[in-house]
Amino acid sequence: MKTDLYVGPLIERGGRFSYDTFSLVEGLRSSFRYRRVEEARYDRRVMVAEAESGPHFRLRICETLAEFVRSVESTKSAEDHPDGV
Repeated sequence: MKTDLYVGPLIERGGRFSYDTFSLVEGLRSSFRYRRVEEARYDRRVMVAEAESGPHFRLRICETLAEFVRSVESTKSAEDHPDGV
């Protein structure tokens, strides 16, 4: 059974660029922090390509940080309350 893997947008933190991922299996994870946005963009593209070709994850790419946070919270909430209550 595939689990959702959410991939956040590139963000700048302390002068370095990274992105976050989240799945119920692995939790919230941050990528390596790169000095150049091009390096972070390349790393994200490679990670997405690997996840798309693998059998374990259903990929959900978030375009904004707000979308990523909303998706993560919604997924956590659904896991905490599987019957919808």
